Amino acid sequence: MSVERTAKTSVVMVVICYAVLIPSTLAMIFLSRGPVMIAVTSAFAIIAASLLLAWATESAQFLVSQSLALAILALLQVLPEYMFEATLAWNRLIEYASATMTGSNRLLMGAGWPLIFFIAYAFSRKNGTPITEIRLDERQAVEAFFLVIATGYSFIIVLKRMLDIIDGIVLVVMYLTYLWVCMKIPEESEEEVEHVHGPARTIIFMKSSVMRMIVIIALVMTGGVVIFSSAGPFVLSIIEVALILGFSQFLFAQWVAPFLSEFPESASAFYWAGTVRLSPMAIGNMVSSKVNQWTLLIGTIPVIYSLSIGHLAFIPLSHLQVEEILLTAAQSAFGCVALLKLRFTWKEATILFSFWFAQFLFPQIRIEVTIAYLVLAVIWLVYYRKQVTIFHQFKKAMIEHVLARRR
Repeated sequence: MSVERTAKTSVVMVVICYAVLIPSTLAMIFLSRGPVMIAVTSAFAIIAASLLLAWATESAQFLVSQSLALAILALLQVLPEYMFEATLAWNRLIEYASATMTGSNRLLMGAGWPLIFFIAYAFSRKNGTPITEIRLDERQAVEAFFLVIATGYSFIIVLKRMLDIIDGIVLVVMYLTYLWVCMKIPEESEEEVEHVHGPARTIIFMKSSVMRMIVIIALVMTGGVVIFSSAGPFVLSIIEVALILGFSQFLFAQWVAPFLSEFPESASAFYWAGTVRLSPMAIGNMVSSKVNQWTLLIGTIPVIYSLSIGHLAFIPLSHLQVEEILLTAAQSAFGCVALLKLRFTWKEATILFSFWFAQFLFPQIRIEVTIAYLVLAVIWLVYYRKQVTIFHQFKKAMIEHVLARRR
């Protein structure tokens, strides 16, 4: 395809997104009446905004490091979930806040990670060379390392059976440290540009660097503002829909809302997975989003809750909430062990999806699934102990890109 034709196609794709996004946003603000209409219009707006963010970040990784670009993308993509948690915490609906938090986390890893592999496998098989694993870039050890640390801290929250301002401080500092390290990682090499397609490629090859930066900022700002403004109306409308239909508000908070809040991550990650070559970046996007949710997202809940009450307060966790967080932590533990070797295989994708789907259909087996995750995590750790590489690669990245610049 010629450069001119590629550019025209890219412009059409961006225009289509804006053609969906602008009317949906305006309709949501001025015309929508009733929870169903609000849910539909906000969903369309978030879908279009997610694609704009994906293209902007894919091109931005050649101006800053891929780790930083993915960290910023993940922060913007998790905005719907942040808004859900902020709304529920402010209204002191902690049971629903924990439901959306655990549901979105498990959906991200239990369905998101496996679907990336399955999509990449399908497209690679179509090209005649089916893959059996996705090999992550060495620099993605940064995301994987911080996910391990955040997962470890989640077990501390379970043991305490409460969430307090100290947890908030620790988790926010953990996220800021992660972001700081990402800023030190160098940008992608120019050779990697050849593997980029669509609007992102058109942006990269713009003759004017100023125009390129303006376009990237415009897409990021548009996507971020739309997602930020659409999340609140969506979560409120979903709760009303649950009441109208007579369904459990807890289940709606845990699964229905996260299906949309996780769409921003899914849209960009599945888009990259379809290219096969960018499937490691897709996994990196999901891992970065998981780090966001395990640190900044959870850390802001006690802060907003305290602001709502008017003084520093801790949030006691009920027996159900402890079980839900423990299940989520156990799933994350298995996912972390799977990434210790910087490879994500078909076996791990199958296990994560099967266990997530089983617990989705039968919530009452959460304890059995928790035990299975932890047992498999130990088995995987023992079996692949000689292939563990993320700690070495993280140390290497710190020496080469963080500590070296300070000397």
